Amino acid sequence: MIKPLFDNVLLKKVEEEKATTSGIVLASKEETSNIAVVVALGESCLLSKDNEGELTAGSKVVFSDNYKKVNFKNEEYFLVNEEEVLAVIED
Repeated sequence: MIKPLFDNVLLKKVEEEKATTSGIVLASKEETSNIAVVVALGESCLLSKDNEGELTAGSKVVFSDNYKKVNFKNEEYFLVNEEEVLAVIED
């Protein structure tokens, strides 16, 4: 398991299939989405007064292009600073 340090957030990108209303899956044109699920938070994020529980493991978020890609056990993750998480998506 990867444990982020300080005010870093570990994300796993959400793969969203685009389909028509009839169910036909459309091919992606190298379009990348910056939507991910929070896997883990660094200790500084957990203690931050600004966070107040909005950002937790399992939260679906939008993040900026300023990230570090990490491959671990054949899985792709993204490490971002807490400030690079731009929004929480509430389904």
